[in-house]
Amino acid sequence: MIAERFPGIAQLPDEDKMTLMAELWQDVMDDTPAENPALAEFVEGRWQEYRKHPERVSPWSEVKARILASRP
Repeated sequence: MIAERFPGIAQLPDEDKMTLMAELWQDVMDDTPAENPALAEFVEGRWQEYRKHPERVSPWSEVKARILASRP
């Protein structure tokens, strides 16, 4: 996993991780031809929604726990 190469990422607060993710995504989108503008629009819309209402999201640790708890 790439995060193992950058152990400091795991120590970041969830909000900083989300910001990093968005910045990395933007960097990829800037370097990639607009092959799927609908996907780019969807991701941008989701990011803007998060920026307006960060309380509506769950941190990955909670999502992962819910997924694992739902498995038989």
